[in-house]
Amino acid sequence: MDVRWLIFGDSHISAFRRAAELGLIDRPAEFHEVRGATAMGLAKRESVTGARQRFEAALLPPRPGVVPVMQLGEVDCGFVIWYRAEKYGVPVAAQMDVSIASYFAFVDRVLAAGYPSLVVTGATVPTIRDGQDWGEVAHLRREVTTTLAERTRLTLAYNERLRQGADVRGLPFVCIADEVLDPETGTVADLYRRRDPRNHHLHAKRAGEIWAAGLNRVAIAARDAVLAG
Repeated sequence: MDVRWLIFGDSHISAFRRAAELGLIDRPAEFHEVRGATAMGLAKRESVTGARQRFEAALLPPRPGVVPVMQLGEVDCGFVIWYRAEKYGVPVAAQMDVSIASYFAFVDRVLAAGYPSLVVTGATVPTIRDGQDWGEVAHLRREVTTTLAERTRLTLAYNERLRQGADVRGLPFVCIADEVLDPETGTVADLYRRRDPRNHHLHAKRAGEIWAAGLNRVAIAARDAVLAG
């Protein structure tokens, strides 16, 4: 039996979709996107985006030969964690703990439902520059004054927590952060930015190529998990 990817998450799955359109992903893939979805929001049956209900509708009951691929965390690291820390006076580290716990509580629900595996992917690194106040997303996040460097460091720490959580569960982990960062600045390289500065997503084709390579590397392990299950 071959595996089919079910890629779900926020709008940053657009890079995966572009890779699939270009034929770069070795396995068939389908996509379920909820714009603005957060890991924190998965703790609620009814969040602003309705992400949990919409993802569960796509994922459950488990489908034979399907391996979910989860892409969330950019909104948490780029906005929600900082906003909640400032609003409620709770340390950023504590807010990250809440987000990670919610993330893996959802992963565990999916696995408990019967999926033999799930691919955890690193949160997309932030792109919104310091002081940028144009563009829909930048406008919505204007209340958070943290720098791009700070948001990037948090994302890298978040991704390390995702890697650890995946390892504990024996799940594949794919992350492209190291490959899209400029080693001199420690933030996203211009090569992986969109031409339109108002678009906060990574360059779909260039980032998609790296995501596709990562998924292709873990495809055999995912297939073996499906067969064993």
